Parts: sequence; structure tokens; C-alpha cells
Amino acid sequence: MRRGPGSLRVTALIAACAALSGLAVAALPASAATIGGFGVRPANYDPNNLATRAYFIIHARDGSTLHEDAVVTNDNATPLTLEVNAVDGLTGVTSGVVYANRDTASVGAGAWLTPATGLITVAPQASVDVGFVVRVPRYATRGDHLAGLAFEAVHPTTSGGTFAVTVNVRTVVGVEIEVPGQATKHLRIYSLALAPLPGTDVPSVVVTLEDDGHLLCHPQLKLAITGGSGTTTDTQTLGTILPGDKIAYPFRWPGALSEGNYDVAATATGCGSVEKLASAATYTLTQPATAAAGASQSVAATTPLSSGPSWWLLVLLCVAGGMLGAGLLMRFGRRRSA
Repeated sequence: MRRGPGSLRVTALIAACAALSGLAVAALPASAATIGGFGVRPANYDPNNLATRAYFIIHARDGSTLHEDAVVTNDNATPLTLEVNAVDGLTGVTSGVVYANRDTASVGAGAWLTPATGLITVAPQASVDVGFVVRVPRYATRGDHLAGLAFEAVHPTTSGGTFAVTVNVRTVVGVEIEVPGQATKHLRIYSLALAPLPGTDVPSVVVTLEDDGHLLCHPQLKLAITGGSGTTTDTQTLGTILPGDKIAYPFRWPGALSEGNYDVAATATGCGSVEKLASAATYTLTQPATAAAGASQSVAATTPLSSGPSWWLLVLLCVAGGMLGAGLLMRFGRRRSA
């Protein structure tokens, strides 16, 4: 049986749009993560630290066990059933905090969390407490560790009309675990390269960075490019980089660059001692920027610890791409029916 345009159903946006929508709301550090008509927040918070209203900050020694509670609120007019999973915190491709998918095995601090239940149902206009246990391994590394408690709707929602979009909604509340002891804060710059942003002719400096310390890092980068027209500088503030994570950050250059050879210098501050690196680089339009070997590749999700890149642009691109794809499918369907 041939399907007409009215029966088309687009599901490509299930994970990406839902995750990016969560990112939009949870980027506000003083409020609980909220998306899809339900919100998650810590049951208890430190009045002297407003960030603890939005995510957990736990001080725990290695080998210790703690019990915490998250409050899940359903603002919908119907009951809401949610899956509950512990997940790893990760560094996003361009910095900022993201969280692993629920079906990805935890190899970091996510393995330290054990939810009291894997499934909850919250009545309309009601709240429930969800407990979880934090077990810090013996001999855990001193410093900062990040996990998340993820809540994902069991029943996806579907919009009506000719163009239907199915969305699975997920909200993650961050769990930052601080293990006391001697911990250093340091950022290392591995390499500098010139390349256009992928798929464009917009120049960028690809800066490969690693948080090789033990604490969460929020660096500021100052770059200088020296060529035939002199030296130009620019500064950007990055999102969070987690300890042990490496990324290839595409520093979008504000001006134009002609193909040729340049001297590039980078200075990183805000992560312990000042880090500097100078390098010669060639700008070639036929060689797009690529992530460095070993750079973390992680999935988009909520981020209560830092704002990172412009989430609203990602959401617009996601929605626009879905609408364009649906339009093409509908047009193709009309041709087949003619």
C-alpha cells in the first residue's frame, strides 16, 4: 500500500531535538532542569551556594557511601512515567557539559550512582522523591568527578497535523562529586591549526586542549594570528572541560583569512597556571577542520554546569533540518501519487 503525504511521520529528531531542548533550559545555573512539562532538582540545597538548587554538589571521601534525593515534578495534566538511569558526565565536542545516553555503559562517575528505582510514575500536578546512592570507590582520584541522574519519558509525544514529529524527552540533573585531597587545576594546549569550519569558508583556529589536572576547568583563550597584514588577536571564553578530557576546539576567527602561512600563538588562562603555545600553520580552504585524535566525542544532553556554545542555534538547525526533510518527503510523495 502506497503512503500519501498525510501519513508521513518523521522520527529523526527523537534524540537530538529532545536533548537540545533540555540543554536550552538547563543552562540556567540557578534553576532546576525542566523540559517537557516535568522538572528535576535536588531535594536539599545549600543556601550559601545557589548552584545547588539546580544540581548536586557532593563532598565525599574515597570509600564513602552517601544517600541523596532528587525531586521530580510533573506539571502536565496527565500522569508521567519516566525511566531513571545513572549516566556519565562528559565534555562536549566544543566544551561544556553533556551526558551520555542511558544505553551507554558508565565508565566514570556514573558508575558510582545507583538509583533506588529504574521506573517512576508521577501523578498530574504532583511531585515524587527519587533516592539514589553514591558509592565513591576506595582510592578514587582526588578532585572533581561528574555524573548525572537521567529521567526519560517512557511514552514519546507526537505532534498532530500532516507533518508529525515524535519526541522522546529527557532531563538530566548533574551530580558533581568532589573528593577531598591535593588536587591541581591545569590545562594543556597540545596543538594549533588553521582550517575553515566544516562545510564553510569561515576561518577558525583549531586548538587541541586537555584538562590534565584534577578539577573542572573553565578556560579563556586568547589567540594571535600574524601574517602579511600584521597581527590580529581575539579572545573567547570556553565552557567547562572535565578532568582528563581532550577536545579540538574550533576557535571561530572574526576576520577573513587568505590561503597561506601564518604564525599562531595561544594563551589559556583561568585553569591554574598560564599555558602558552606558538606554532606555524597553513590555512587551506580545501582542508576542513577535524577533531584531534583522542578528542572526546559525546552526545548532547542537559548541562547545568556551564552554558557552552549557543544552544538556540543548534535547536533552530535541528528543527529547520527536520522541516526541510519533511517537505522533501511530502513533495516526493505527491510525485509518486501523480
